Amino acid sequence: MLKTLTVSDVPPPRCTPLERQGSVWLKPEGCQITGSVKYRMVYAKVTAALAAGLIHADSVLTEVTSGSTGVALAYVGARLGLRVELHAYQNACPRKCALIKAYGAHLTLHTVDTPLPHLLAHVSSQVTEHGYWHLNQYSRQAHFGAYMALGQEIVQQLAILTGVPPKMFACPVGTGGLIQGVGTYLRQAWPSLTIVAVEPAPHVAIPGMRNTQVLHMRQEDPYDTGFPDVRMTVLPPQNPTQVAGFTLGESTTAVYEMIRQEAWQDVLLIAPD
Repeated sequence: MLKTLTVSDVPPPRCTPLERQGSVWLKPEGCQITGSVKYRMVYAKVTAALAAGLIHADSVLTEVTSGSTGVALAYVGARLGLRVELHAYQNACPRKCALIKAYGAHLTLHTVDTPLPHLLAHVSSQVTEHGYWHLNQYSRQAHFGAYMALGQEIVQQLAILTGVPPKMFACPVGTGGLIQGVGTYLRQAWPSLTIVAVEPAPHVAIPGMRNTQVLHMRQEDPYDTGFPDVRMTVLPPQNPTQVAGFTLGESTTAVYEMIRQEAWQDVLLIAPD
């Protein structure tokens, strides 16, 4: 007899702290379940699909992911007792690949010259022909609802702590879902907020980030390059940065160092992992 799946099988995201460090309000999502803000998106999409009856006891969860999303989906699949099949590139973070496998997911690594649309087309064909459930993190509409709760959490925390909104929201760009999902909510709450997209300089590698002038799928891309008010590029940091007792990842360290160099004041920074 197949198990009945319920939303209660998956733990809700943690409310992470909001810490003040000089001119920066830092939201350390490394404290999140599975160590990444991506858990919020995976939780929102999976529980919505469960409630709608789109995921069943014989479903296979699938996605194309370079790391944190895969870790979160593998964890959720393990909690639900479902099979998870993931696709990533051979240059994906070894630590995150190991975590994905530790949660019992099947991970296929592809050569770096395989176009992302080809991988997405393969996953889509599995959904159509074999009944897989696709997380679909590359849908431009996927992130607004998924990250709304995070936006609400930030607004509520700032209201309690200071009552004064930040002047800027600076965010590293990976898939682009975080900056657009949270940024859309924050713009509604604080209309004068300046949203800054931070990307690596051309042909520079920073884990979890991409340069959208070099890597972008045009209309099929989940990230709208016209969304932010400002676009900045950065170089890889030499060493991790410690802020408010938290060790920042490479992408957040790069953004944090840029904020300090620019001497910006009252900036909100979400540390994705």
